[in-house]
Amino acid sequence: MRRFLPLVVLVMMVPALAAASPIGVGVSGGALVPLGQADQDVGSDVGIKLRLKLAHLFAVEPNLNFGKFGSINIDGIGSRDGSTINHAGVDITFGAPIASVGIKPYLLLGGGVYTTKRSGDETSNRSGWSFGGGLALGVLSYIDIDLRGRFNIVSSDGSASRKSVGITGGLTYYFGD
Repeated sequence: MRRFLPLVVLVMMVPALAAASPIGVGVSGGALVPLGQADQDVGSDVGIKLRLKLAHLFAVEPNLNFGKFGSINIDGIGSRDGSTINHAGVDITFGAPIASVGIKPYLLLGGGVYTTKRSGDETSNRSGWSFGGGLALGVLSYIDIDLRGRFNIVSSDGSASRKSVGITGGLTYYFGD
């Protein structure tokens, strides 16, 4: 069922897509930094999102993110590949009015399903949540340049939660009025 979550979220958003205007489509990329995980190194994070207006300063962002931690060399053990950590989720942002010009700071809170996979380990699908903030620069009413920091917390079996920080830059293009 969890594999179908992105599709379910998208289908649930269709009425909002029809009513919302304008609609933003964004891409991002940057670094994924593990916190408290000695068996991972800094890696990459890329994502895609939709940005839909809820109220004047609130927006909803269904998103897909694809991350990969870097490999690390552990003394006495050798090299260990980094995990992939992909997630499908929904963020709520406060601030950064949609389709406007200027400097627009914002906060975000989100949740989703995180899929973690590493060679030699079992793939896991876990719920998680994130929070953070960013700064959008509306260079034109239909283009935002976005810098964002996101703190991710993913549940884990038999151990502490897995934490990471994503630092990304991106571009959002707005369609509609």
